[in-house]
Amino acid sequence: MNGHFASVGADPSVQDFEHGVQVIDDQKEFNSHLNEYLRQVHVAETGFNYHLISVFGSQSTGKSTLLNNLFGTHFSVMSESERRQTTKGIWLSKNKKEANMAQNILVMDVEGTDGRERGEDQDFERKSALFALATSEVLIVNIWETQVGLYNGANMGLLKTVFEVNLQLFLKDKQSNLRSLLFFVIRDHLGVTPLAALRNTLVQDLAKIWSSISKPQGLENSRIEDYFDFAFAALPHKILQADKFTTEVQKLATRFTSGHRTGNSGDHEFQGGVFLPEYHRRIPADGFSIYAEGVWDQIVNNKDLDLPTQQELLAQFRCDEISREVLVGFDQAIVPLEEKQAESTRTGRPAVLTDLGTTGNDARTQCLKAFETQASRYHKGVYTRKRQDLESKIDSRLKTLYLAHLTAVHKSGIASFSDAVSAAVKAGQKSGASYEFAEIVAEEKAKTLDFFKTEAQSLAIQGIPWTNFKPQYDIFEKELDDVSGKLRKEEMRRLATRVERWVKSRLGDAVGLEFNKLGSGRAGGGAPEEGEQPSEKDLWDRVWNVFVDIVREAQSRFTERAKSFEATQEEVDVGLWRLRRKSWVALREKIEEEVMEGNILLKLRENFEDKFRYDDAGVPRIWSPADDIEGIYTRARESTLTLIPLLSRFRLAATYASPDLPGWIGPQPRGAEAGDEEDLVPIGGVDEEDGKSLEEEMTVLSETKRQDLVVRFKKTADGVYVEAKRSAIGGVAQVPLYFYALLVALGWNEIIAVLRNPFLFIFLLLLAGGTYVAYTMNMLGPMMQMANAAANQGVDIGKQKLREFIENSDTARQALNMPQKEREEVRMDTLDSRGKKKTSDDDDDI
Repeated sequence: MNGHFASVGADPSVQDFEHGVQVIDDQKEFNSHLNEYLRQVHVAETGFNYHLISVFGSQSTGKSTLLNNLFGTHFSVMSESERRQTTKGIWLSKNKKEANMAQNILVMDVEGTDGRERGEDQDFERKSALFALATSEVLIVNIWETQVGLYNGANMGLLKTVFEVNLQLFLKDKQSNLRSLLFFVIRDHLGVTPLAALRNTLVQDLAKIWSSISKPQGLENSRIEDYFDFAFAALPHKILQADKFTTEVQKLATRFTSGHRTGNSGDHEFQGGVFLPEYHRRIPADGFSIYAEGVWDQIVNNKDLDLPTQQELLAQFRCDEISREVLVGFDQAIVPLEEKQAESTRTGRPAVLTDLGTTGNDARTQCLKAFETQASRYHKGVYTRKRQDLESKIDSRLKTLYLAHLTAVHKSGIASFSDAVSAAVKAGQKSGASYEFAEIVAEEKAKTLDFFKTEAQSLAIQGIPWTNFKPQYDIFEKELDDVSGKLRKEEMRRLATRVERWVKSRLGDAVGLEFNKLGSGRAGGGAPEEGEQPSEKDLWDRVWNVFVDIVREAQSRFTERAKSFEATQEEVDVGLWRLRRKSWVALREKIEEEVMEGNILLKLRENFEDKFRYDDAGVPRIWSPADDIEGIYTRARESTLTLIPLLSRFRLAATYASPDLPGWIGPQPRGAEAGDEEDLVPIGGVDEEDGKSLEEEMTVLSETKRQDLVVRFKKTADGVYVEAKRSAIGGVAQVPLYFYALLVALGWNEIIAVLRNPFLFIFLLLLAGGTYVAYTMNMLGPMMQMANAAANQGVDIGKQKLREFIENSDTARQALNMPQKEREEVRMDTLDSRGKKKTSDDDDDI
């Protein structure tokens, strides 16, 4: 199969590649099955772990034979019976010997030069040499010892062309720093001329060629050692010295291993082997076929050999591959966080991811560093572009993750801020100590902003503009201010509620006290002083004064407390208006409570009884038939009835204007004209929401209630009057005089007996004195009630003891459960013939 590769089928097998694969045929066609061959010999999956060697030299110098003996390949060799061209085009095969050699060595056998078949057509020779130089790490130059020192025989002309093109390559891609090794294998070495002398001759010839070539601008002073390393080996005659040839080939095979340089460039000293890292073209094995085809296309079409372009294609392939590999590690760190965040978004519960910034930044740094380590050796332009693409992919995912995280931090911070402020306020209220709401808000706001700022800073990536989360911070701060305003309004509302409760409590006590004075008939009870008006006439004035004092103090408390909230003047004004309105409503509720039917009737009765039962000095009256009960009753009743019109409407003795309560004017004064009401504002304003008019605001008792109250009061007063009349009549009943004479006559003996007995006499005196004192102090009635109560309590105690005895005594319970007939029989059995209870002696007789 040395010739065209048309015989290879569409699906070649291992047998089709017995002699290797023809990469380029003698018609300069590239074999599309090259990559299939690399897969068949398991090189395609090795990545960079392979090496490529090319051999060229004059035709029929034993190149294929050398490769077969050195690497165990099966290239076709020349028949010994005739001398003609054997290798056509360029062939490639994997080494079959792996002992003492590097693994995965690909050997490329190039068609011989100076053959009669091609004649003066040196085009293929040059192109094949250029292809071998562009793709191979080591170029084996196979020459005979007799050709050393010759120009054409040693292929110096071909090497000159190679050197010129190589300079063009390095001029286009100065950053590649690629080198090649020219390995001269001198065949049929007899040993007469030492190898060192042959090496010096070849090096001198190469230096002359280098100095004679036309160098591009910028490389005029370059040396051949800057781009090529040289190695030399000599082999004895294969036929005349067959055993020695085999031994030397085995020694030469041990040099084809990985090694490193022990001297400077051009010293030609190697440690361990000839495969140095800088020789490798860094073409991945699975991309070698594409790379080689692109290089050959550039060469065969007489284009400038543009290796950087081919390297760009390779760099794109490898950078994409490396990018996918390094993203696997990035996914391992980031995907769990993305899933957790997606789950929190789905459930509606924002999750703050712990150490997200550290995890994300570390994953990003490691990913980019891994990409840089593996991909930076490729074409710099492609590497830079692919690195930017990789950064864009990583940053896009991190941006989505970071912004969602900041959204969760935003929501969590707002909730924590609100809860912390509420908790601090509740703690202050519970402890009873004063607290400054504005200070609490400022402190918690500073903590929350620090928390958000810390989280945002932990996500920052140096040099990445979008990680400057200043806009998110500003939005968060603005929302905190909005929440602070809502909390302040809520606290203002609670403050107003507390103050309103305080006002309501104080009004309940103070107004109730003023209404209770109605029962005494005067403000402080007792006789009125000179110039003092009756208490019932200035009731509303006193209620108004108490009300204004309480509201004034409440406003002072509210204003002082509101300042600690940093409330605006508008908010304070609205709060004060609401406080005044609620205070007025509380006053109305308390007044309506006091004038309820039962309460007001009781107060009217107390007021009436105070005037009817007591004199002007406050001493209780003892009625006698001589007293003017009817006149006193009439005056007391009429005086009390005047309270009903007074209580029916809120009126002051004069108009009160309160400078501390702007816009507040007292209710209509007594004696004001009806038309003046329009110029007066009721206390707290008119409740327009309830549809109440000014008249309804000031009315306490409707006309129907007034009439009903008058009727009920008169009935109550009439009852008190009848009781007083009965008391007067019963107290003056006369005892007939003859009754006293009869009492002395019939009780004379008892009188003498008492007078003669000092103890009875003293007891009688004490009893008479105590009775008199009790009578004069009106204590007889209470004493009789106490005695009656004590007797009733004694009876109750006796009944309780009897129940306890029955409950704790078995005999008593049996007696209660025994039928009536049996109880009679038992009772008869326990009596003797005289009807007396039998004694124990009687029981003994039985």
